[in-house]
Amino acid sequence: MSVSRLASLSRIGLAVVATALFSGAAAAQSWPTKPVTIVQGFPAGSGLDIIARIIQAPLEKALGTTLVFDYKAGAGGNLGSDFVAKAAPDGYTFLFGTAGTHGINASLYKKLGFDVEADFTPIGPIVDVPNVLTVNPKVVDAKTVTEFIEILKKQPGKLNYGSSGNGASTHLGFAMFNSVAGIDLVHIPYKGSPPAIQAMLNGETCCQFAQLQTVLGQHKAGTLRLIAVSTAKRVPLLPDIPTIGETLKGFEATTWYGMLGPKGVDPTIVNKFNAAIKVVLEDKETIEKLAGIGNAVRYETPEQFKATIKKDRELWAGVVKSTGATVD
Repeated sequence: MSVSRLASLSRIGLAVVATALFSGAAAAQSWPTKPVTIVQGFPAGSGLDIIARIIQAPLEKALGTTLVFDYKAGAGGNLGSDFVAKAAPDGYTFLFGTAGTHGINASLYKKLGFDVEADFTPIGPIVDVPNVLTVNPKVVDAKTVTEFIEILKKQPGKLNYGSSGNGASTHLGFAMFNSVAGIDLVHIPYKGSPPAIQAMLNGETCCQFAQLQTVLGQHKAGTLRLIAVSTAKRVPLLPDIPTIGETLKGFEATTWYGMLGPKGVDPTIVNKFNAAIKVVLEDKETIEKLAGIGNAVRYETPEQFKATIKKDRELWAGVVKSTGATVD
């Protein structure tokens, strides 16, 4: 092949690369130009979905497009995570993840098929979510953490606690409580918060580390009793509900919800999405709606969120190891 022919092919190759780069950059600058899919690894009506519905309208306004929720429930949120990890990084498929999907599951599940850090692009957190020790008073008539522990110690291995799924904070938080309190309850995982709450109402389980927004209605109706929150400080919405740490010193188990994309999302898209989230989290009406169900907004840059995920992965790995928690 002649030198001129090689030079010609080289110029064509460079032109193709340049065109592709230009097209990608142009697409990122104009993003979004169509609806964006937000995958949830838990069912409609879950604690995660309640938050998603609150932020949907203001986030659509900030982004200038429609959000489509895609529910891929199962395996503690792993089905949704796996789907997004393998999605095209074009800015039109994201995951509404949790501390469970990206902090706990990496240690609890032996084979995930993806890496919770390497295979995702952190966009930003949305809220910090308190879990609350909740009981069916017809099964366990306890009003305080101390009473709850005393009752359960008399019935080791005889009562069940529910969770919204293996690997969820509602699972590992209670496993940690079991270990610290020295009690023995059997874990029953459900596919999301709605069936887990219903099981507690039916008496199939006695109790749960429920996400606050999922049990406020039952608390007000008197069908379920909130004993204590898992956060370091009391929740302003329910100032009379103590923290678990007031009885078991140092105890804390909180979770976050946040947006992540597949690996390789263009930085321009990442920054535009993060900026839209910031606008939403500074909106007074949105803040009030989230606070009204006990949630606190949490803004971080993509870099800060990346560090949060790494920190939580290490934290929950220690909890999984110390409690001996397993996938049931």
